[in-house]
Amino acid sequence: MADPELVEYLRSRGATEDQMSGLEDGDLIGLSGDLSATEGLDLTLEQLAHRAGTDVDTARSLYAAVGLDPDELAGFGDGDVELLRLLSADTTGMVEQVADELLRVAGVSLRRLAEATVAVYVQDVENQPGIDRADVVLLAQLNSLGSELLVRFATHLGTLFRHHMFVAVNQQRRGQRELVEPRHIRAGIGFVDLVGFTPISGRLTPTELGDYIDAFETTAFEIAHRHGGRVVKSIGDEVMFTAPEPHETALIALDLVRAFASLHGAAPRGAISAGDVMFRLGDFYGPVVNVAARLVDAADPGQVLTDLAVADHEPMRNAISFAPIGTRDLKGFEESVTVFEVRSDAPAPY
Repeated sequence: MADPELVEYLRSRGATEDQMSGLEDGDLIGLSGDLSATEGLDLTLEQLAHRAGTDVDTARSLYAAVGLDPDELAGFGDGDVELLRLLSADTTGMVEQVADELLRVAGVSLRRLAEATVAVYVQDVENQPGIDRADVVLLAQLNSLGSELLVRFATHLGTLFRHHMFVAVNQQRRGQRELVEPRHIRAGIGFVDLVGFTPISGRLTPTELGDYIDAFETTAFEIAHRHGGRVVKSIGDEVMFTAPEPHETALIALDLVRAFASLHGAAPRGAISAGDVMFRLGDFYGPVVNVAARLVDAADPGQVLTDLAVADHEPMRNAISFAPIGTRDLKGFEESVTVFEVRSDAPAPY
């Protein structure tokens, strides 16, 4: 039976008897958050299409392009009206050109951001020490407040996206100087992975493993940013990163290997390369990426390896040097690759 005080609290928040009917305390606590998350979403799909000056089929197709099924949504609001007007106007044919790519990548990225945001709240906010799990009204209030804060944060993502766009445009221009192919960009690419991650993860509790992964990803993000680069993606125990210049890429790899060595006895290793890569939807492809990915598999724990593309680059700064260690036969490459170990006499910045 539902807690009477919790039911009364939800009534004060505008919950209807139909919404609460048959729900236990856990679901009612979730309903408290839903009331905040869906506030102002009062339009049906038909009403949305009418106000936006389009038809329901067009509205469905545009939401599908970003990975959303309108029938699964709580409703629509003024923001949806403005968005649908923009996307359905198509006065220049832009929507037709970008729907299969830009809208898709936006949908994938936003879904990942949404899931990560919810996970952070559930795992780190809801489960703070000192919260009385028996106080269902308090939990409902926290759930409501959390949802409200997340919604308010989401309304300001456009501001952050605008800043990221400015930086991305400048880096794109920098990387495409003297290049003809618009899908290519000149950049450094690197990988660092953790040897022995599987047995380490098997010894950790779920909480410890979560902390381990958080430290891994946070460290990678901070070090890449410090040296003017960015993390492209992390896949389990491996992180892929990029930077505009080879020396920046080398510094990221060296610092990551140093920093990751302190994570539960992990044995990190890295590899980098540089040159012209295909840049598409936030990811990188081509021989430069493949060389770096294969070299990291050839590295010993504690090593950072590279090829001639980086070792021959001038100027190389920050006391970075290269020690030739022979050639390696890399999978997928017909000819052996001349390999160097990346070294630095500069002290670690931590």
